Amino acid sequence: GGFSNEISKLRSDLLSFASLIELELDFGEEDVEFAERNDLKNLITKVKDLTDSLSDSFKIGNVVKNGVPVVIVGKPNSGKSTLLNALLQEDKAIVSDIPGTTRDTIEDTIVIDGIEYRFIDTAGLRETLDVIEVMGIKKTYEKINQASVVLLIDEITDDADSINNRLRTLREIIKDEEKGLILIINKCDKSQSGQEEELRKRISLQGKEILVYISAKEKMGLDYLRLKLGESIGKEQLNSNDVIITNIRHYEALTHVSESLARVLTGLENSIPGDFLAIDIRQAIYYLGEITGEISSDEILGNIFKNFCIGK
Repeated sequence: GGFSNEISKLRSDLLSFASLIELELDFGEEDVEFAERNDLKNLITKVKDLTDSLSDSFKIGNVVKNGVPVVIVGKPNSGKSTLLNALLQEDKAIVSDIPGTTRDTIEDTIVIDGIEYRFIDTAGLRETLDVIEVMGIKKTYEKINQASVVLLIDEITDDADSINNRLRTLREIIKDEEKGLILIINKCDKSQSGQEEELRKRISLQGKEILVYISAKEKMGLDYLRLKLGESIGKEQLNSNDVIITNIRHYEALTHVSESLARVLTGLENSIPGDFLAIDIRQAIYYLGEITGEISSDEILGNIFKNFCIGK
């Protein structure tokens, strides 16, 4: 209700300005301005900031609605299936010392801190002549680009150069720069003194990439991993009082509003005529109305006759 009321208020303010601009068109020969341009610019900026913020929340809103797809990738025998079993707290995936044991994707869901995650264990990434394993690796690539978060599993005994190479390869596969990437160094129950710190210094992370040390077999570091999973999807937004958009129709309408208002701001900066501003403001009002259910093609005209002595 609060969200709808705020949108309705801003829409009403836009409607008032649109009416003033329409009035200017009726008095075009007299070169008058009823709509104060600075006030209009401030209002347009305010509405655009709100709609952009709401649009940005759709990512986390979609997560709340559908669950977070998390794909587990890495070289064969690095502990991907062991990690999946540890997170699910059941033996969902077959674990063995034979590389290539997992040849197809294995999926299951778990709720962590109120968020549903869909974990996907995949075939190990390596060069192979096995036809079935090749098909599994191809499916791994598909799952990587479908996921919201990618967990890359490596081992504490791996050298930093090999890990950095796998990171670079994975970045080339990932097409979405906003996708969360967590590098997990597994089998840390076997680490030597100073080994973790040495790897930390030499591993090259980029942007928002996260490094986590665990032992999936001994269930060490899993709580920290769960915490970082929440950070990678922006879970902190769920703990605020902000409105979260989960409806694709609302998201698309907000996107149209933002585009229309961006054109209005550009027009104001370039001092374009009021009739062109009115077109984009009308569009913004229409799409805001799609959210609140206040769609009417006669609203601006009705507002003019209601509030101004025109045609009476």
